Amino acid sequence: MVDSQDESYSGDLPVTPIQYAEAQFADQEGPSVSHEVIASYVADAARSVHGVVDLHSSPWKGLSSRVRETHSGGVVVKDSAPGSVHVDIHVRVAWGTVIPELARDVERAVRERVTALLNIGVDTVTLFVDGIAGPMEVDTSQER
Repeated sequence: MVDSQDESYSGDLPVTPIQYAEAQFADQEGPSVSHEVIASYVADAARSVHGVVDLHSSPWKGLSSRVRETHSGGVVVKDSAPGSVHVDIHVRVAWGTVIPELARDVERAVRERVTALLNIGVDTVTLFVDGIAGPMEVDTSQER
């Protein structure tokens, strides 16, 4: 009599079929990702769009030593539904940027990056233009 390969390697221990294990954990959520991690991906995606000079963080951050400065300042992430988030992005844009086009490009970049890398849905991306860099500021920042 020939044993199946699974039984011959398992000895006396019963082998749990993969289908049973998948069914057992199907109702559990995947690993949770902190809002700070999501915000850092969103910030990187927003910065990659041409026309975004920088993210505009809250002026209150500089006044309090208890608030730590992060790479993702200017991004607010809120839970909206299981497995998806709502994102607010505060930016300073370059002089002469067409803001509706910029908003579409930022939304597309954020959705693509967060969905592809974190497997999290993005319900809403809200872009706040908090400032416009003057022509001289844009020219000097692009020369670097």
